[in-house]
Amino acid sequence: MNFDYAIIGGGVVGSAILNKLTRLGKSCVLLEKESDVGFGSSKANSAIIHTGFDCTPGTLKAQLNVRGAKLFPEIAKRLGVKIVNNGHLVVGNDLEHLKELKVKGETNGVESLRIVDSDELHKMEPMLSKDIKYALYAPTGCIVPSYELAVAFAEEAVINGAVVKLCFDTKLVHYENGIYQISNGNEKVNARVIINACGSGYNSIAELIGSETYPLQFRRGEYYILDKNHSNVCSHTIFPLPTKESKGILITNTVAGNILVGPTSYESDTSTKTTSGGLGEVREKALSEMPNLPLRGNIRVFSGVRNISGKDFIIEKSQLKENVINLAGICSPGLSSAPAIAEMVAELLGLNPNAEIKELKSLPKKVIMADLSLEEQNKLILQNSNYGKVVCKCENISLGEIIDAVNSPIPARTVDAVKRRTRAGMGRCQGGFCIFSVMEEIAKANNIRFDDIEKDAKGSKIIKSDIKPDGGMA
Repeated sequence: MNFDYAIIGGGVVGSAILNKLTRLGKSCVLLEKESDVGFGSSKANSAIIHTGFDCTPGTLKAQLNVRGAKLFPEIAKRLGVKIVNNGHLVVGNDLEHLKELKVKGETNGVESLRIVDSDELHKMEPMLSKDIKYALYAPTGCIVPSYELAVAFAEEAVINGAVVKLCFDTKLVHYENGIYQISNGNEKVNARVIINACGSGYNSIAELIGSETYPLQFRRGEYYILDKNHSNVCSHTIFPLPTKESKGILITNTVAGNILVGPTSYESDTSTKTTSGGLGEVREKALSEMPNLPLRGNIRVFSGVRNISGKDFIIEKSQLKENVINLAGICSPGLSSAPAIAEMVAELLGLNPNAEIKELKSLPKKVIMADLSLEEQNKLILQNSNYGKVVCKCENISLGEIIDAVNSPIPARTVDAVKRRTRAGMGRCQGGFCIFSVMEEIAKANNIRFDDIEKDAKGSKIIKSDIKPDGGMA
């Protein structure tokens, strides 16, 4: 198969680049070694669209964060992805530090920043510690479901002609006569240009290409997710004053209505395990900000790993290999910057990012039963009774929504891929009641055995062995 561009790495940044280049009329393929797009850091982060007030002026992070944040509302609307303008608060008692952040943000072009005093702050967030006296308020701050965003970027590209190859673990890259041949050992893809957007796997791909490698540092962030019963804990994203290493332990509402608390930031390997020490740190620091925070109401803990290379993003044309674009160290605010990073990559390729072709297909409107009125639900159920059969009781997800997910432009092939598209399994019971119904639909759609279905990553089998002597599973 021959393409103009091969994007290696299907996180939110790689998916955004695929989307932009496809919208510019180019033939593109995205190669992702995992079973779904948005798999790595893109599914395990704070899901925040930062405004850019804490980025060092003059850096790529500052430039692309502010630009990306401005692009997001229109993009999210086009893709059918929820975005909530909840506003962000940086709280603390060091007024001079808060003023410095305000000046930094204004230098970066962040609009409407202001300092709020104790009275206003505690009216905005009554559960905050009364010892906290000030905050920097960024009213343009937003939240977004990052994994849904990655899927939507990629799926819109697919319906406009792009190709996404999942479970494509690149093993060999060969360059000859102006064409890169990329192979996973079984299948080959040809492209004129490679865009390395592999995140934590950046150096592995760079070594195969023969392009620049960079020192990468990995830092793990651990989180709590609280049950929706505690959605009234806060209405903004609340940060402590940032340090050189981290934006600190935040407390934020999410688009879905849960409360997210975390993350830590400490040097690690690429494992997304959680630790008693890390979660204990989250607990201690969060309770110092909000003493009555109901952490016992958590329904899940998780971690994500960010990769860092120096103090800024690396986005460049390779000087060692022609027709290669390097993207390394895309840590926070990578999610916020993704649409602007895609524009920058287009410019590096000599393209005009504003010259999108006119005949573009839009993603079909996604059915989300929980967002519909009773009248709208009944009308839809009369057309398709599967929308009236509730599979996930915690999140009120219907069978129709599950079937849509396993038959989408990038079909969900694992239990967690369905979860990321529909929220089935994200509720209080964490899939305890709906997992087998979800597995049944995956098996039907892919014509595979029930016990071949994986939870998420390769090898994550849910059913390990038969219990019937005749192996009588579907």
